[in-house]
Amino acid sequence: MSFRQTRWRFLAVSLAALILLGNNYSFDNPQALQTQIQQQLGINIIQFNLLYSVFALPNIFLTILGGMIIDRLGVRFGIFTFTLIVTIGQLIIALGGKFNEYSLMLLGRAVFGVASENLIIAQSTFVSLWFKGTELATAMGIIMTIPELGGALNSLLTPLIYESSQSLSVPLFTSVGFCLFSFACGIILVQLDKYADKYDQRQSDCQYVLEQKMMKDDEGEEDEDEEEKEKLEESKEEISLKDLKQLSGTVWILLMICTFSLCIFIPFLDNANQFCQQRFNLSNISAGRAIIITYLTPMFVSPFIGCIVDKVGYRRRWMILTSLLFIISHLLFAIIPTPEDGSPQFAAVVPLFLLGVSYAFYSCVMIPCVQYLVEQRIMGTAFGLMGLFESIGACVFPLVSSQIYNTNGDYRQVGFFYMGIGCVNLIFVLTLYFVDKKGSEVLDRINPLEGKGDGKSSSSTSDDDSVASDLTDEDEREYFEMKENINSFKLQPLETNSDSKSEPGDFKMQRSLSFEYSMQITKLDNQ
Repeated sequence: MSFRQTRWRFLAVSLAALILLGNNYSFDNPQALQTQIQQQLGINIIQFNLLYSVFALPNIFLTILGGMIIDRLGVRFGIFTFTLIVTIGQLIIALGGKFNEYSLMLLGRAVFGVASENLIIAQSTFVSLWFKGTELATAMGIIMTIPELGGALNSLLTPLIYESSQSLSVPLFTSVGFCLFSFACGIILVQLDKYADKYDQRQSDCQYVLEQKMMKDDEGEEDEDEEEKEKLEESKEEISLKDLKQLSGTVWILLMICTFSLCIFIPFLDNANQFCQQRFNLSNISAGRAIIITYLTPMFVSPFIGCIVDKVGYRRRWMILTSLLFIISHLLFAIIPTPEDGSPQFAAVVPLFLLGVSYAFYSCVMIPCVQYLVEQRIMGTAFGLMGLFESIGACVFPLVSSQIYNTNGDYRQVGFFYMGIGCVNLIFVLTLYFVDKKGSEVLDRINPLEGKGDGKSSSSTSDDDSVASDLTDEDEREYFEMKENINSFKLQPLETNSDSKSEPGDFKMQRSLSFEYSMQITKLDNQ
């Protein structure tokens, strides 16, 4: 059994979630301090939203490069490097807040953004290495919980820290502390993944040596295996933009769906604090507490959604539901009456909750679909391409929404703007369901990896399941006992009553028994 299939994988996924805790806490620092930043630095809303646009602008060009770096140099290199750069970027932002230097804050946000997007790519690639098939959506649900806790803590703590200190630098340096914690988690995660590789290599070497002694085939067989390993290493190294041609039309549609879904969520939250203050007459602290709902909802709901999706499949239908939830939440933001019109202040809770549920579905349904359809070899490059599209949206949409507000002076129009984006997203989802039905129907399977050419383990598992389903309970137990016996014969020498070492004859007997069991299983398979 691979180390990545043991219980240690749950520690790995927890650490993978923690590496984004500091990132998510720091990302929305400006949102929680929007009014204070605009007043203290003397900037308007367009200049404020530039803090988010400059975060996304470099990633239009660098996320594909980051994905290729992860594919070429490894996911461990990506995790270590990008968690470190996130920390450095937040430190620059904090220094800008301390000295009231808007340009320094812009520089820090740009550095932070380059590392942040690529860190998310590294995290997604890492999870796809440790979790396969029917566990992937559940894993994505788990890694949603802790990062969203970071966003919730930012909305809760940052206004309180500012109120007590009356200084921009104190809450910003607090974010640096969270980033340092995530960097430490990244180091531990890298070491755990290194150990997993060493453990699996030892297991593989041990099995290879024993099988060579048992089979005693041609001496040239070892040379052939070495050549195969060299070819595999060469294929891993040859990562280029030409690999994007391998992406199917279904993947391209999925990338657009993921892009519009994320751009409905993230850019809206850039101004959510001030949005709630003006639309629902909330104070800065009350607005921060209300926005916590949007972060906490996916934190608690995502693991359950991921588990349900893994068990029932039908991911394309879940995508339609996700798109509709996004549209409904922004429609409510636009049409709910203000407190002056008789609406209670807590009316904001309903659309904020729905927005959180929508994001939970996005993370547990849409992101894993990309991982199911893309080869592991170019997974980082594919996520880099998605990051490019998302960065374009994250760069443009905040500026457009701020211009809409400046023109109309009403955040209702901003709600309608994001609802329109949701409608475009729904069109892409329906295209996937009706126009590209043949290419995307695999996503409705409980395990979309079944039948893939490179998924040997998944195909063998499905074969076992199909055989077992035609057997009685007694036959099924006998079938799997034979399987286990063959594995034990391959990996262990025969036991004897004495303490003497096994002789060559034992291996011949072992080989003979293994062949007998294989023949019996073949008979069962053909029944």
